[in-house]
Amino acid sequence: MAGPIVEATRYVDVSDVEAVKEGEGTIVFVGVRRLALFRVGDEVHCIENRCPHAGGFLGLGRVEGCQVRCPRHDWAFDFTTGDCLSDPRYDVRRYPVRVEEGRVLVGVAE
Repeated sequence: MAGPIVEATRYVDVSDVEAVKEGEGTIVFVGVRRLALFRVGDEVHCIENRCPHAGGFLGLGRVEGCQVRCPRHDWAFDFTTGDCLSDPRYDVRRYPVRVEEGRVLVGVAE
């Protein structure tokens, strides 16, 4: 089961695509929301930055393929789906992403 995806009502420019490095997370802010970006090839994925289990910043976690491990307790999350691979009760929210003219745009709800 995939984590819930935010139904975007608008897209916000959060980063240059080149600043999002493959194999590591990038933390960005949209208002008070702290989000984590991850890149796989030409695709950029966005999930909530806070681990729902232990509160660790997922954008600072160790990236292995399409997974990020929470830096607090090493729980694994698939950042392409939002699935928590350690316990399915703890899936994270995903945010839709567009890459336009070299910029990363994240979809958010008002």
